[in-house]
Amino acid sequence: MVSFKRKWLIIGLVAVVVVGGLAVASKMGGSKAEPKAKLDSATEPVVVTVEPVTARPVRRTVSAVGSLWGWEEVPITPKVEGRVVRVHKFVGDVVQPGDVLLEIDPTDFQLAVREAERGLELELSRLNLTIPPTKEFNFTELPSIARAQALEKQARSRANRLKSSPRTTVTEEEIQQAMTDVDVAVSNVRQAELEARATLASVRFREAALKSAQQRLADTKILVPPPNSSPDPGVPPAKEYVIAFRKVSAGETVRIIPLTDAPPLFRLVIEQPLKLQLTLAERQLAEVRVGQTVELDMEAYPKDRFTGTISRINRTIERSSRTFSVEVVVPNEDRRLSAGSFVKATIVTKVEDKAHTVPEESLVQFAGVTKVFVLEGGIVREVVVKTGIALIVTEGSRNRTWLEVEGDLPAGAQVVTSGQTRLANGVNAKIR
Repeated sequence: MVSFKRKWLIIGLVAVVVVGGLAVASKMGGSKAEPKAKLDSATEPVVVTVEPVTARPVRRTVSAVGSLWGWEEVPITPKVEGRVVRVHKFVGDVVQPGDVLLEIDPTDFQLAVREAERGLELELSRLNLTIPPTKEFNFTELPSIARAQALEKQARSRANRLKSSPRTTVTEEEIQQAMTDVDVAVSNVRQAELEARATLASVRFREAALKSAQQRLADTKILVPPPNSSPDPGVPPAKEYVIAFRKVSAGETVRIIPLTDAPPLFRLVIEQPLKLQLTLAERQLAEVRVGQTVELDMEAYPKDRFTGTISRINRTIERSSRTFSVEVVVPNEDRRLSAGSFVKATIVTKVEDKAHTVPEESLVQFAGVTKVFVLEGGIVREVVVKTGIALIVTEGSRNRTWLEVEGDLPAGAQVVTSGQTRLANGVNAKIR
């Protein structure tokens, strides 16, 4: 009986040992399977989207703001004083050289011309002339000089005759008197020549005074002046002005006040073409050149873009602001642009035909470093890049931003555009 109980006890102990061993084995087997599952999940490729590095034309530009000016702005001031009797042109009128802007009462100046004419006639009468003499005029032919020369000739003839006469018939005193008469006759000729020259000079003076009076009479009509010819090649000469300012009325008396900065009566502006004056930073001096295209944007025409050309560069740097100035020729055949307008200018300095560009969403920034992930043979490579100009590219019905980049990115390389948060250098990835 005892042996039977002992036998079942041994069997129970063996069963417990076997069950415990199986439990321990099952636990050990479970701990080994878990790391294997984690390893399998870690080596699984990350699903990403990619875009190829695309070569696109990129324009290098310099932006600035400035104001439009007339090609020439001419202030018109009077040359004579007087009462304004008529104003012919007003603000906004288009005028051409020779057009009359206003007239000043000419009465006083007409009288001055008549007075100068009478004075000239008086002096001409002394020369036995009716019109002013030319440069070829020979004053020795004047009657006063001819008379003096004839008396000199007569005195010389008489003196020579007395000298050749016998001394018994002519006294020494008569000979000396004849020689004195010759000297007096010579002096009379010289005096007549001096008086003729003085009269001729007086004629010239009266003639100049008459021309001055006539000019002052002509200045009572203020005319549009002829424009200067353009020194810039390719810019045609201006043919007309626009009146931008007027400060005079009929009946007003205009005065000439010396040594003062009085406002002009008119200001004329040449609007075909206009010129744009820009101020650029010193660092941009090497980028701009004469002949470069300038694109202009104006608030008055938000949907239009105008163009101009750099005509002059002042390479002297302003010490206080470290800037230099640029002048741009702006065609204005249709007169849509106006002097004084504010303009946003974009100077096209260079065009890159094949710049490498990537989508904006492919860029990753961390700790001040910009990089992209390149997928090569199923493995991700990290590339540090430097960004440049942004381009808006229309793709189907949406606009997409692409950025110019510089770095180890050959054209056509596949850059990751999504899933970058799970990527690192050397990680496996696959395209969605």
